[in-house]
Amino acid sequence: MVWEWTHAYRVIPLDGRPRIAPNVKPSMGDARGHWEGNTLVVETTNLNDWDWFDAAGSFHSNAMSAVERYTIVDANTLGYQVTIQDPKVFTRPWTAAFPVRRTPRQEEEIWEHACVEGERGVVGILGKDPRK
Repeated sequence: MVWEWTHAYRVIPLDGRPRIAPNVKPSMGDARGHWEGNTLVVETTNLNDWDWFDAAGSFHSNAMSAVERYTIVDANTLGYQVTIQDPKVFTRPWTAAFPVRRTPRQEEEIWEHACVEGERGVVGILGKDPRK
């Protein structure tokens, strides 16, 4: 999986390989996947606590784990469900679910993620050209 924002990515092995050591905590955790019918189930452990849980800045601990379910609904829709466990932050596991729909554009590409320096949209972001 690749995200346009920050060019983050996840590799999700589906071959049953063993998990990495519990004390190794990569930024995206240690994901392992398997198929249950038309649903890809991804179990992620070994998350570190250095980043935010979401865009709102919610925190999580290094004890967090997640079970995601990507279900093929039709040619243009995935059902997404995630169950989060983090005994250091939450009193009990919780689940969120929503559909993910295909973008209707004909062409898709990952765009460059750049900061203000060299950003082509800086005038729209700042309201003026900083070079003037």
